[in-house]
Amino acid sequence: MEPGLGHRLEALGIKPGQQVKVLRRGWWSGPIHLRVGMTELMLRRVDAARVVVLAGDPSPVNP
Repeated sequence: MEPGLGHRLEALGIKPGQQVKVLRRGWWSGPIHLRVGMTELMLRRVDAARVVVLAGDPSPVNP
């Protein structure tokens, strides 16, 4: 991953161990709408493709 992208994702709250939830996916190659903690953000698919996500417990943290 490019250093600039890594710093940008960290500034947005995407860090190792952080829970990420996909809220919506844009059509074709549109952006991905994510929730990271209390923050919602849109991420270009080309950037999202560089993020490694491990599947975890699908149950909601705050029901």
